[in-house]
Amino acid sequence: MIRKRLNKEAQVLGACMSIDQLDYNRLSKLLFTPQGREFCEKNRFPSLERLQEMKPNFTEDMGVFIDYGSIKRSNDRNIALIGNTSAELEISDPTIVHKIIIMHGATAVINAKNYTVLLIVKIGNCKVVINKDETVKVL
Repeated sequence: MIRKRLNKEAQVLGACMSIDQLDYNRLSKLLFTPQGREFCEKNRFPSLERLQEMKPNFTEDMGVFIDYGSIKRSNDRNIALIGNTSAELEISDPTIVHKIIIMHGATAVINAKNYTVLLIVKIGNCKVVINKDETVKVL
């Protein structure tokens, strides 16, 4: 099972919790937590290959896009762009912190305005272009 292998890999890297009992919805939410982002960034985890194995289990509603090709999205609270995914993101909602994770070769053009706050995490070889007005805060 993919989640059991993922859990073993995480434990070897020092994860402090078991993830093999989580469903994919909970697993995707864990990715966007401060601890999840930090662990993934520090360890370049999970690998692109493991994420590609899990791709059929993630939906757009979970905010995880693995090898999606070109996409356009707007005002996602949480979004992970992975592998062969190239995204144009329009961000203008100032009421939330927009968490954007870009991993393993993905690219993003982020157009932000209207006092928005962006938390951007880059893992592995990826490219990000940020077009913003003077009111935008990038963490």
